[in-house]
Amino acid sequence: MEIATLRKGAVAVVILSGEVDTTTVAGLHAAFDDLVSRGERNYVIDLSNVTFMDSSGLAALAKLYKRIRIGHGDVRLCCPRSEMRRIIELTRFDRVFDIFEERDAAVASFSE
Repeated sequence: MEIATLRKGAVAVVILSGEVDTTTVAGLHAAFDDLVSRGERNYVIDLSNVTFMDSSGLAALAKLYKRIRIGHGDVRLCCPRSEMRRIIELTRFDRVFDIFEERDAAVASFSE
């Protein structure tokens, strides 16, 4: 798994690539911890390059969501591949997270 982050205005964009599973999720937790400690409150998680995500990856997203919502921020997902969208729907994460087809639309939704 690879993680890249960039800032678009008041939004931290986290771009994930590869497989997010029990062998790689510690890096994701560390990246999220770093961003939270720096005071980031609004997140877009770009899933366009995620080829696989198991329950540990989903749990990392849920943990970030819970931490951020308590602090009056939000987490949005964007660009899931069809396999990833299926997992999101099966786990009903689509009822928790706002999901966007395009990264720019997800970022722009924070200013609405």
